[in-house]
Amino acid sequence: MVFSLFVTCASAQAAVTDGENCMMCHKYPGLTRVNDEGYLRVFYVDSENYAHTVHTKVKCTGCHVDIKEIPHKEMKPVDCSTECHINNAGSEKPFSHKKIVETLKKSIHNPDNPDVRARIVEDFPSCTNCHKNPTYRFDPGDVESVDEARHKERVLQKCAVCHDNNIDYKYFFNHVTHRIKNLAPSEDVVKTCSKCHSREEMATKHKMKNAAATYLDTFHGKAVEFGMPHAPTCIDCHVKKGDSAHNIQSWRNPKSATYEPNRYKTCEDADCHANASQQFGMIRMHSVIDKDIYPIEFYVALGFTILTIGAFYPLLGLMILELIRELFPNFSLRRKKKD
Repeated sequence: MVFSLFVTCASAQAAVTDGENCMMCHKYPGLTRVNDEGYLRVFYVDSENYAHTVHTKVKCTGCHVDIKEIPHKEMKPVDCSTECHINNAGSEKPFSHKKIVETLKKSIHNPDNPDVRARIVEDFPSCTNCHKNPTYRFDPGDVESVDEARHKERVLQKCAVCHDNNIDYKYFFNHVTHRIKNLAPSEDVVKTCSKCHSREEMATKHKMKNAAATYLDTFHGKAVEFGMPHAPTCIDCHVKKGDSAHNIQSWRNPKSATYEPNRYKTCEDADCHANASQQFGMIRMHSVIDKDIYPIEFYVALGFTILTIGAFYPLLGLMILELIRELFPNFSLRRKKKD
């Protein structure tokens, strides 16, 4: 497991200083160690890259709260609900992800959820399993086109009319706009969910089906694989409109977007299925041939398989015999009687 410690640092485009002197050690690419479990841990920090991420204003000790001295000892895992981040704009109150963590505890991704089949704690995702430290899409060093860079500069010029030309308003502009613009393409969302939901051993332990494989077999999955813009992903179907992606519920929960009576509402969208009826929501999108999960579908598929094989192979045999007769018209297994 590669562990990266991100720190606040200086860059040419973002005037961020390393006031805690963490880069005194973490600037060296060779700063690594093999832990007791045999994993190589990398402690190198790319300061230029970190200066363009959403956490660039957060001090190292804002997340790594157990660091009290330099050199420091082995650190504890970061708790994303820690209230030690930057102050909220306007309220000046300390910011944290505590609200998101509380929402996640109510979701199906919490081992204590009553709808969970197997409470294997280490199998459930943490924040970093799904989230990277994304770079700003509108930053001049990481843009999709020259037009976007020019657009950003024009907006910042308007901000500078009232606000002093400092790092704060630029940072908050980036912090907001990187959320307005969809940073995660459909294929990235599917890859993130597939980290767990495509593993057969995970499906077996938790008595689930391979959701990633059955999704990719559908039209939705094929649309993502072929790069169709705005193709529906796991989030589009498993999260209610206006709700947080951290609040995914089991399909058995009446509050879930995939609960059978609610399903058609999830599909009903101007960009998807504008006239979806309640019967439309009865369609199973993750069908799998399993007699324990869907016994009717299993035996119907078995019957069609037997019927297909029973019709195909006898017909194939007749075609082979006919071909032999055409190629060898005088061939016979019986001996002809002499005159």
